[in-house]
Amino acid sequence: MKKLISILCVVLILSLTMTAFPFAATADIVNTSIEGTAVVDGVKDDAYDGATALEFVQKGVNYGANVVLDEPIGYAYIINDSEWVYVYIDVIDDSIDKSNVNTYEQDSTEVFWMDDNVKYQLRCNFDSETSVSGSGKDWAEKGAEVVGVTTDTGYAVEYKFPITDVLNNQIEMCIQINACTNGTRNYTCYILGNQDGDNAVRRLSRDETDWDVWWTLTLAGEFEDTREETVEPAMEITVNNYREIQSVPFSVQGYMQDHINWTWNSAGSYTTGKLGDTLSISWSYDQFSFEGYLTADNTTDWIVNPTFAISVGDAQYLQLPDDAVAGTTGESARYSFTYSDITITATGYDDVVISGDVVDAVRFTVKQENGYTSGISKDIDLLSGILEQTGLTLEEFASDYLPNLTNISFDITFDAYELVTLADIDAFLVDLDAEDEEVLASLQEYIDRVDAAEEIINDENTTLEEKEDALDDAKKAANRATKAAEDYTKATVAADELQERVAELTATVEALSGGDTAEEEEVTAETADTEADTDDSSSTTETGSVGLVAGIIILVVVIAVVVVVIVVATRKKKA
Repeated sequence: MKKLISILCVVLILSLTMTAFPFAATADIVNTSIEGTAVVDGVKDDAYDGATALEFVQKGVNYGANVVLDEPIGYAYIINDSEWVYVYIDVIDDSIDKSNVNTYEQDSTEVFWMDDNVKYQLRCNFDSETSVSGSGKDWAEKGAEVVGVTTDTGYAVEYKFPITDVLNNQIEMCIQINACTNGTRNYTCYILGNQDGDNAVRRLSRDETDWDVWWTLTLAGEFEDTREETVEPAMEITVNNYREIQSVPFSVQGYMQDHINWTWNSAGSYTTGKLGDTLSISWSYDQFSFEGYLTADNTTDWIVNPTFAISVGDAQYLQLPDDAVAGTTGESARYSFTYSDITITATGYDDVVISGDVVDAVRFTVKQENGYTSGISKDIDLLSGILEQTGLTLEEFASDYLPNLTNISFDITFDAYELVTLADIDAFLVDLDAEDEEVLASLQEYIDRVDAAEEIINDENTTLEEKEDALDDAKKAANRATKAAEDYTKATVAADELQERVAELTATVEALSGGDTAEEEEVTAETADTEADTDDSSSTTETGSVGLVAGIIILVVVIAVVVVVIVVATRKKKA
């Protein structure tokens, strides 16, 4: 059976409480545009006068360890007219570099916006060379523009993109500066408080709330809402899918990944469970494989934090299409889970405790990203808590804490799949059992008909014709019972018993008739619908047959009369 859940889970379930999904935490950062129109040429027009100068002082959580700079490395100014948003970014950098072939590791800026619930990400360096990541490759066709130029203090990049996905006169967006030296990205930079902007690239649509790390722009002027907030209920539980929902797997694994070479190191065993399960995790020292992994080279001299986290995923349950290419999205579903406090122990250090949490309806969407799949896990960060609670630097963490780390322990429970909990399934099964009892009771009329047929067939005083008629009625009754009992366990057992009794009665009648008059076709569940339908239509069929015979007789008579008339007329003419 093709996974029914993978068909149903394309339904976008945006709210556990049946309310419209709000902006997430980062979107609490609100900036305001002013009215104006600019020529996109990399030169700051007078139209930007009066626009707020957004300061870029916040290093990214992954590529800068959340550090706040003493002085901004750039400023952004935003204006808009009735159709377009214009963004002018002035970057202060006395050593601009684009020697790395990876465009995100060149001195450049990036702007993110939504168009019809699809992420657009446009990157441009100081030589006006552009690139995109994933979706949004048709940005130019949408009318967007960008120009990068060098300046006396570094470089500037100017963007223009269409105003779309408006809600309450606001849109969602994000701006990023990539600071690079000698072919390496030293850090990313954002407006204050937007350190999680490092993950802006991972958000392909608004529905991926786990990566809702953009902020909100209030537009100048008045705009109609063009963004629709859909509210969908939990997935319907049916007799065809509840067993599969119960067996949907989830996975838990610890890992570390640097952000320079993008190398992944396992930090704990891969553990799986299913809906309703609680896993008690205890990863010991011998399950870790990252000792000596972090170096100055893959952390850019200890200024770029790696990811050290627990990954909660779909256990490879959600699938991509067979012909998936880069940028393709596959199956999608929402997972809910709860994890307890996470205790991390290391010899010579006090225990580090990461507070537990409830993660409601986080969407996992399988994406094909240039040869690997992504989007099918939620990370629980460990590194930030360790550094904060121990006071260690990243270098000290790598050289002393990791070699002495002994255990990571916590509990985690898989609470819901597509907002369906194990308790929901249990309640469904109670209702299903009650319905089963009702259907079982309704089969009594068919049982009575088979009983009556059996009595006639076993009566030595009834004729063979009467026995055959009784058998025919028993077959129809059993088939109707099979049809009525479909999807109900108890009722199906009773219907199967009727079919067995009818098979025995058929054998009895065949023996009495020498096998000449009984039907040879086996009565099965597959023919139940057809047999049941013919129960009410048999009299119509017989009447139709009689009418057909009468019609043929009348036609023959008419033809004979016509022939006689022609013959008589011919003879008179000859006379």
